[in-house]
Amino acid sequence: MAILKHIISGALMLVLLSGCYEDITPRIDVQPVLCLNSLITAGQPIKVDVSHTWVYTDVEASRDHSVADARISIFANGELRNPDYIPREGDEIRILVESPTYGSAEATVAVPHAVEIASLSWTPAVISAGSWDSEEEHYEMVGYCTFNISADLEFTDPAGVENYYSFSYFSTFHSGSDENNGTPLADFYPGTFKFETEPIFSEHIGAFEAVMGDDTYGFPFFTDRQISGRSYSLHLCMADASYSVCSPILDPELLDCTYEFTLHSVSKSYYSWSLYQWHRDVGPLGDLSDVGLSEQLAGYSNVSTGAGVVAAQTYATATIPLAPFLTSTLNFE
Repeated sequence: MAILKHIISGALMLVLLSGCYEDITPRIDVQPVLCLNSLITAGQPIKVDVSHTWVYTDVEASRDHSVADARISIFANGELRNPDYIPREGDEIRILVESPTYGSAEATVAVPHAVEIASLSWTPAVISAGSWDSEEEHYEMVGYCTFNISADLEFTDPAGVENYYSFSYFSTFHSGSDENNGTPLADFYPGTFKFETEPIFSEHIGAFEAVMGDDTYGFPFFTDRQISGRSYSLHLCMADASYSVCSPILDPELLDCTYEFTLHSVSKSYYSWSLYQWHRDVGPLGDLSDVGLSEQLAGYSNVSTGAGVVAAQTYATATIPLAPFLTSTLNFE
């Protein structure tokens, strides 16, 4: 009964206290400032996204973040350039934005030099495969296969400077179209990229993060802390990829599937912002700060106002052509 009394007393206290709460709007004596965001890629026009900060309780400001009176100036290696200037590797880009309403903001970033891919070797592993003639109608190309791809992408890290990297991939294929009903003749699923096969993707995970069970999934960034000035091979794996085809003619174009692997050389600002995003969305520090068990996770910005990120990248790409493998596996030779 003593326990029951405590429960009833606690419930009554909660009811009484609930009447003491009310919504308040905090008075924050901070003026809005300019926010700049730009990802500069060597060989492509520079795009700058300009907005402004606002108090989250300001409903009107949260609807429109544009800055109509913003004037954007782009400097490359200390010289004012035209808005259509194409940045080059090694350029130092400074972006200056001025607004009579929100003041000024600026940021500077160096466009990194691309790192050449020395080689890309790969090995397919067939999980299942089959090809046959359709019972309903004769098709010259009918088949499917599921497979894994293991690849090694080798490059040499430039010595003497801090380098930051990212990896990405995408796939291409030609689906074709049935002239009778418009349905695709072929389908290609590139599979799942296995982050855990490459240990360098986990270099940002310390002892605390490891104990909390965090992994490398979704974070393809890394530095040259472990490989400075040396050659290194990224161990890459695409798991459970699949291909299928059903075509009335033997069209080699339908087998023209590829992976394109890209090694990005990125600025420190790009790496730092991405690392902050990982800690906020995936890492334990973000979770702990959300529930008040640690200090608020500080955001990252290299803009003078503390709002936004100006980053830069270059890249090198290597391609894996799957047509010979698919042709042989499905006996379409």
